[in-house]
Amino acid sequence: MKQQFYLSAACVLGAERVLAQELGFLGFSSGERTPGRVYFSADATGIIRALINLRTADRLFLQLGNFPAGDFDALFDGALALPWEQLIGRNDRLVVEKARCLRSQIDSQSTVQAMVQKAAYDRLCGVYKLARMPETGPERAVRVRIEADTAWVEVDLSGEALSRRGYRKVATEAPLKESVAAALLFMAGWKRSYPLYDIFCGAGTIPIEAALYAFDIAPGLNRSFSWETMPVADPAAVQVERAAAHERIRTDRDVLIGGSDADASVVKAALANAGHAGLTGRVKLFTAKAEDATPPAERGFLFADPPYGKRLGTPAEAEALYGRLSGLVERFAGWQLCFIVDREDFGAGFGRVASRKVKLVDGAEIRWFHRFPA
Repeated sequence: MKQQFYLSAACVLGAERVLAQELGFLGFSSGERTPGRVYFSADATGIIRALINLRTADRLFLQLGNFPAGDFDALFDGALALPWEQLIGRNDRLVVEKARCLRSQIDSQSTVQAMVQKAAYDRLCGVYKLARMPETGPERAVRVRIEADTAWVEVDLSGEALSRRGYRKVATEAPLKESVAAALLFMAGWKRSYPLYDIFCGAGTIPIEAALYAFDIAPGLNRSFSWETMPVADPAAVQVERAAAHERIRTDRDVLIGGSDADASVVKAALANAGHAGLTGRVKLFTAKAEDATPPAERGFLFADPPYGKRLGTPAEAEALYGRLSGLVERFAGWQLCFIVDREDFGAGFGRVASRKVKLVDGAEIRWFHRFPA
């Protein structure tokens, strides 16, 4: 039987449900959910499958182990006993990038970071018969959490965040993260058989993510991951999973996905990003004011992520814009209306009650997803 690893996929707070559903679609049985995390098990083949195909996750971590850590001696001994050599090569550089101490006797994060790194290096030097680690190879990121005198150690398998698909070469102000855009599509219940129109397309993230999903283009197909060069990874499995992802692509499907923005330079950036994603001609992007938007079909899903309020502009400008958008309700009759805003009571301005409302927290930013039924 192939070795199984205990993993956690990280996402923005509020997206755990759709991430768990996505893991199910990929053939994984998800287990525990905590804020911003969904846990599951997989072998080496499953790990690369998850890395290549997960749309709503920001990072994938391997849970290396947990142990009692009531004092620094216990912390060192527990960290020393972990199988670091499975993930850290003889030339790699290990960095304990984050440490958290909650309700524990140990409360010095910097000391935790230094001690876990020393314990790991002591073990690795013994395994590889080295006097010291060369640190000339890839960097491996480690996180430690000590809660109620128990330590949990995890290793990042992603490298760059999974939201970095590689297509967003041209930046715009206040861009929506790719993994969040994908989560919004799933929260909305959008399917490729329905037209989709984003009236504040910005960098084009929502239309591009919709098209990648519609054509079964895996989000991680054109990038690499830290996992690929770890000792326990299976290079053959990596090649097989990449080939399988390529085989699933279906760009001949008839889908209607579009987006517009009032700023012509922003639309130009979105078109460039769509091109980098291999979607030239498959996503319709054009210049238009949001309040002038007209439906391209009788039914569909309208998305609106107004770049005003806490991210850009002022609250007064945001309120004025929200008022002007109220006309969309009548004009887009028959359409599901999906808004991403910084107000929980956004529906009051439309005189509508959302059929779904989700709070999303990404760092210091709090957003609300509202879906209004047709």
